Amino acid sequence: MKKVIVFILAFAQTIVYTQQKQVKDNFNVRIRLEKGDLNNDGLTDKTVITMDTIDAAVPLRLQIFLLQPNKQFKMIFSSTDVIEPQYANGIHTKNTIPYFFIEKGFLVMNSEKNDVRYEHKFIYKNGVFQLVKISSVVYDGKNSTIETVFDLLAGVRTETLKSLGSEKILKKNVKKIMIRPLPTLQNLRNFGNKLD
Repeated sequence: MKKVIVFILAFAQTIVYTQQKQVKDNFNVRIRLEKGDLNNDGLTDKTVITMDTIDAAVPLRLQIFLLQPNKQFKMIFSSTDVIEPQYANGIHTKNTIPYFFIEKGFLVMNSEKNDVRYEHKFIYKNGVFQLVKISSVVYDGKNSTIETVFDLLAGVRTETLKSLGSEKILKKNVKKIMIRPLPTLQNLRNFGNKLD
């Protein structure tokens, strides 16, 4: 009888654990998949964005995989903090889901937030993705755009005001700003407007 009770308890505990594990990972809808050589080893790596359709906030998860010589993918990054959830307090954020793609060994994130277009460029070094460049474009609602490029390696932030539809520069402002250590993909949200 004791063996039966122990067996039932062990079986019940296994079922509860399995259900908890299943509830924990509901990122079951793939939104984006991009491929490219991230670490310049000649192998095609990939980035994957998935959505949790169970959570009311509709969070998104970014995962990055490096292809190994044995043709198996190794996950080197996974986070639900990099991309903002689609809903905050039941209200849609209206921000687009960023594109992550791999270009010439860089991880590039293109996004739009509050009608501002951003591009973040990261390099994979020592097991982390370091932010090396951020740029943005803002339309002033009239007849010009403000383009900002911040080269974090050189510590130079350039802001250029241009006429809409023209390369004519109306105003240019250059600042020296050194940020060390460099922000990483893992802590990007903590920096917020400091990089703008």
